[in-house]
Amino acid sequence: LEGCTKLCHQKPLDLKDDNTEKHCPVTVNPWHMKKAFKVMNELRSQNLLCDVTIVAEDMEIAAHRVVLAACSPYFHAMFTGEMSESRAKRVRIKEVDGWTLRMLIDYIYTAEIQVTEENVQVLLPAAGLLQLQDVKRTCCEFLESQLHPVNCLGIRAFADMHACSDLLSKANTYAEQHFSDVVLSEEYLNLGVEQVCSLISSDKLTIVSEEKVFEAVIAWVNHDKDVRQELMARLMEHVRLPLLSREYLVQRVEEEILVKNSSACKDYLIEAMKYHLLPTEQRALMKSTRTKLRTPASLPKVRLFQSAYFFKR
Repeated sequence: LEGCTKLCHQKPLDLKDDNTEKHCPVTVNPWHMKKAFKVMNELRSQNLLCDVTIVAEDMEIAAHRVVLAACSPYFHAMFTGEMSESRAKRVRIKEVDGWTLRMLIDYIYTAEIQVTEENVQVLLPAAGLLQLQDVKRTCCEFLESQLHPVNCLGIRAFADMHACSDLLSKANTYAEQHFSDVVLSEEYLNLGVEQVCSLISSDKLTIVSEEKVFEAVIAWVNHDKDVRQELMARLMEHVRLPLLSREYLVQRVEEEILVKNSSACKDYLIEAMKYHLLPTEQRALMKSTRTKLRTPASLPKVRLFQSAYFFKR
């Protein structure tokens, strides 16, 4: 107390400028928060000052409400609102498995997480649930780095399902730029008709010739011919037959049994033949989506892959 009294009664320093405070910069210690979270994590590991237990499956994780609420809008809403969980000592989360939840709570305390091929498909939706946007972004970046002709359609569907708009756009662009390889994949053959139509109707397909699109349609239909042959007309609407050579139209398209069995497909073939019979200067007058040249954004970059990440269904 004596020391305190002395400090309180010290004579103020004689500063040169009464407005010095206005010019003094604020000092920020970049290590302060890191040290604080390190100590909080140590307290958690020792189950000290913990005021809530998060339960998922058979996993029980002791934690501090204030830390969870500070880092996750999901927990913030849970602990500061009128929900029963705001007062509960034990909170069960059913939408996330135990190990994934532990990883995310560890991240909240340490800012460290390891995204792998094995965990990314459960980690990303769990991060979305807890509204840990940095983790979700890291998962998206990981999946982007794994894009390959054999998996880009699966990644695109996954991105669409979990509202990852940037990843969705990049996966879609990748599929367009690597179309010739993508259509050889099992993922392509297992697409629904609407997804195939969406892909082959794109102006951005990077292809050497429209033959690639026609052959991709035939391959998709033949993969489940009994069910899919009735869909030929819907698919051929998006194949730009007028852009094919007359030789290919006569020797390949006209001879294809799937085309012969569809009156609508034969109409598209006739349209293409008429296009070729027109003088070059008159072809511009015959306007339709099937006479429009595709305009790919850029040629795909050459990339070498030792292995590809196969998307789990």
